[in-house]
Amino acid sequence: MARFPDHWMSELLSKSDIAAIASEYTLLKPKGKRLWGCCPFHSEKTPSFSVTPDSQMYYCFGCHAGGGVVQFVMEMEKLSYIDAIKYLAQRVGMELPEEVDDDKLRKERAVKERLYAACKAAAMFYHEKLMSPEGKTAQQYLAKRGIDGAIATKFGLGYAPPGWDNLLKHLTAQGFSKKELISAGLAVQGQKEGGCYDAYRDRVIFPIINTYKRVLGFGARTMGEDTPKYLNTGDTPIFNKRNNLYAINLQKGEHNADLIMVEGYMDVISLYKAGVKNAVASLGTALTQQQARLIKRFVPRVYISYDGDSAGQNATLRGLDILAKEGLEVRVIVIPNGMDPDDYARKFGGEEYLSLKDKAMTLNAFKLDSLMNGLDLNTADGREEYAKKACALLSELQPVEQERYIPTVSRRTGLSAETIQRQCGVTPRVEGNIIGNNRNTKQKSREISQGPNKAEISLLSCMINSSDALLYAMDKMAEYGIEFSSEGLDEFAAELLAVNAVGEKPNIPVMLSALPAEAAEAIGAALSADEQMIDPAATAEDCINAMARAQLDRKITELAAQMEQDGSSEVRSEYMRLVRARASLK
Repeated sequence: MARFPDHWMSELLSKSDIAAIASEYTLLKPKGKRLWGCCPFHSEKTPSFSVTPDSQMYYCFGCHAGGGVVQFVMEMEKLSYIDAIKYLAQRVGMELPEEVDDDKLRKERAVKERLYAACKAAAMFYHEKLMSPEGKTAQQYLAKRGIDGAIATKFGLGYAPPGWDNLLKHLTAQGFSKKELISAGLAVQGQKEGGCYDAYRDRVIFPIINTYKRVLGFGARTMGEDTPKYLNTGDTPIFNKRNNLYAINLQKGEHNADLIMVEGYMDVISLYKAGVKNAVASLGTALTQQQARLIKRFVPRVYISYDGDSAGQNATLRGLDILAKEGLEVRVIVIPNGMDPDDYARKFGGEEYLSLKDKAMTLNAFKLDSLMNGLDLNTADGREEYAKKACALLSELQPVEQERYIPTVSRRTGLSAETIQRQCGVTPRVEGNIIGNNRNTKQKSREISQGPNKAEISLLSCMINSSDALLYAMDKMAEYGIEFSSEGLDEFAAELLAVNAVGEKPNIPVMLSALPAEAAEAIGAALSADEQMIDPAATAEDCINAMARAQLDRKITELAAQMEQDGSSEVRSEYMRLVRARASLK
């Protein structure tokens, strides 16, 4: 199994909250020091699945699934250990470490480093072309859009000149192979064997840069009537548009109170030039859960400012719930006259745009407004239809939220507030956590096991919580020749002892992350034990004796069966020795 550096693993796990991740699969409710919900690994009606935020562990008292966030992702998404680590790293925006102890990952890392280098070299090539006499047409185009040289440099804008192999020749001369350029999305495979050509020609280039200031890919806009208007890098080993946001690199270290989400590259750039420097764009795709998580790493509040046309409003509606479900406070900036942020900022300036931000609508207010689209509220049928749709929305809200919006619906429909309130009560409510309910059905095939050995669980709990119990247990286990039921638990105990020997506190989540599922479940059970041990050392002694008795019982049973076939004095002598040893144990 690959071994990741402890410092890197510790950072990854500190950013990967087990409660937040488990909540995506099942609805969790607090009770005491834990969160409880129906287990996402087996079917049940009474919640037996628990998450302990303090220890970053989960454990199901029904099917005995347990462990840390790595085991949860492995089990829930059916991923290998390495793929689970990649999943979590991508989720929190971390790159895999260079010093990982795995040949396959090292090779994968080396390939990605070559692609990063190729994209960086391409970005420099495109920018140089833009700033050179060859880029005059592109310079004039950008100038008409209000973009000067300083802004072009800030965003690393570039120009791909006409021709089929300008970039290809430039980068192959620097030692990059055609295969690498195709893999990075910089070149396109030709029909002839071994042939390829530049991906972008005679277009303005927008580099897409991540929070580590790595160039991942590019957007390319035509300056004429060519179609499509934009060409964008497809999925590559280093780029997936679902996981990134345009201009997010400019937000690192800014400590903004909020971000503004817009649709296009030019929206971001025009706003920046107008003094609004906290805008990012969603790379021409519908807003994704991964992008919402990326935003949440930077700010608690986000303003959506999509184009004012109907397509833009539909995109806004799709994005609202995704952002809200990630715990972000969502507001909607409504731009008048169907204008987009680019046009509005260039025509009226940044201060005027920010005045729209001050008037931004809440998520629910925007939804209520959108429900009027296509309805004629001047007619009784239109008002009735709107009332039904609005009440269906309000029925999903908390009572205090309903109180806020019922007067709005009443005013628009002419119906009394009491009628609206009654309608909200009869509208069917969706029970529980929508995401959790849907994803909770992903798999129900886990068998209900008998659970880990109780003596081992209690002993592990003692060893984790008491240095004296740990030292006593390891000494006695060596004396009696006792081992845990799995190699993973033996390794965990040995690592506990090694950490204790240097006087350090064990980092249980990191130690747990690389354990096999069976061992992780046992540790999860140990950390979920409710009993408060008055004397861990004495409890450890009882556990050791129980484990020793069980081991002797197994050996005595084996020898008894052997004596039926071989009644030699040696076998009988060993049998009697074990019986005496068994009797001497408490």
